[in-house]
Amino acid sequence: MTKESGFIALSPSVPESASGIVSLDTVESPILRQGIDYWRRLRGERRYPSRQDLMPRDLAPLLRHIVLIRLLEGGADYEYRIVGDAHVQSHGFSMQGQRLSGIDHYSPGYGPVLKSLYDRAVRRRDVYAFRGWMERGIQPRRYIYSESAFMPLGPDETTIDHVLNFSVYSPRDTFTA
Repeated sequence: MTKESGFIALSPSVPESASGIVSLDTVESPILRQGIDYWRRLRGERRYPSRQDLMPRDLAPLLRHIVLIRLLEGGADYEYRIVGDAHVQSHGFSMQGQRLSGIDHYSPGYGPVLKSLYDRAVRRRDVYAFRGWMERGIQPRRYIYSESAFMPLGPDETTIDHVLNFSVYSPRDTFTA
């Protein structure tokens, strides 16, 4: 893989099954590395930072790659509070203000996948990274490759009330040979 601004450029030979959790030291995207470093700085000696610690001005260069999700009903559902335009462009719709439980209306079967990613950040109470393919649209083999980091936020050591996500996307038709 090579890195270009906010995108991941990879060979067309990367198999569609190449998806899963990756170690933080293998994160390719400079955007994600900046986001992870920012989260760690905010955390300091705490287990995770709080939502109130986030400063939009500090995140200005990364805002288009951010999703901020609020836990609802003890994590039974999530609400999209902030959704950067990189997410809107890659998914083909805006999640802003939507509940995760309604996402299948826009993209059938995608809600449970996203919930498992958010739930993992809440359960682990730590940052983790995921890299892989997502199907987009109804045309066969319209895939987007993504690299994402998921980070819990909460007001104290026992409560998580938000998940912060940074993601970069690369459509198959932009891959390099």
